[in-house]
Amino acid sequence: MKIDALGFLEVRGLVAAIEAADAMLKAADVKLIRSHQVDPRFFTLVVEGDLAACRAAVDAGKAAASRLGEVVSRLEIGRPDNDTEAMVLELVDRSKGEAPKARPAAGENAAAALPAAAGAAPAGDAPTPATPTPAAPAADESVDTSGIVASGVDTSDDAALLAFIAASARGRSLAELAAHFGPAVDRARLEALVAEGRLRKAGARYRAVVQ
Repeated sequence: MKIDALGFLEVRGLVAAIEAADAMLKAADVKLIRSHQVDPRFFTLVVEGDLAACRAAVDAGKAAASRLGEVVSRLEIGRPDNDTEAMVLELVDRSKGEAPKARPAAGENAAAALPAAAGAAPAGDAPTPATPTPAAPAADESVDTSGIVASGVDTSDDAALLAFIAASARGRSLAELAAHFGPAVDRARLEALVAEGRLRKAGARYRAVVQ
C-alpha cells in the first residue's frame, strides 16, 4: 500500500524514545513502522499516516522527548517517491540485519517496535510455536511480480530465477523472489549466485549481471 506521508524523529536515549513513540501514537492517527537505533545513544522513530497526522505526531513526540532527553532532528515527507519509500524501509530493516517486516497496525504498543536495547523479554507466557509457512513479502514492500509467470516455472532452474531478476531494472528483494518462487529461493542460493558473479547485490536487492 502506498505511503501517504512519513514522519521522522531522532532522539537521544532509550527512555526518551519510548516516551516519544507513545506520545506520537496517542497524538495522531499514525502507525509506528519501527525505530532505527543509530548507536547505543540515538534512536530514529519512523511513523506513517497522512501529512497532517505525521506533523502532529512528530510535534507531540518532540515535546515528550524534550522532557526526558534530547531531540536531535525531525522531518516530515508528504507523498514520498516510490524509491524514497523503498529506501527508507530497506534502510530500517537492513540496519537490524533482517528481511523486511510487516508494519505494525495502528494503536499497537509502541515499545514493541523498539529494538531490544533494554535486554528485557516481552511479558507473558511463551507463544505456542506456529507451523512454519513459506516466506511471504512484507506488507510494507511493493512487490513487482512482472516478468516470468510463476505457474509452471521450475524453481530449481537458475536461468528462470536470473531471468525474473533481470526483468526488473531495480532488481529484486529476497521477499519478492520468495513470493514468486516459494521457499526454493533463499538467501544462501542468492549469495551463491553472487559469489559466481551471476548476480550483484545492492543493499537489500539483487540485480542480474549483464553478460
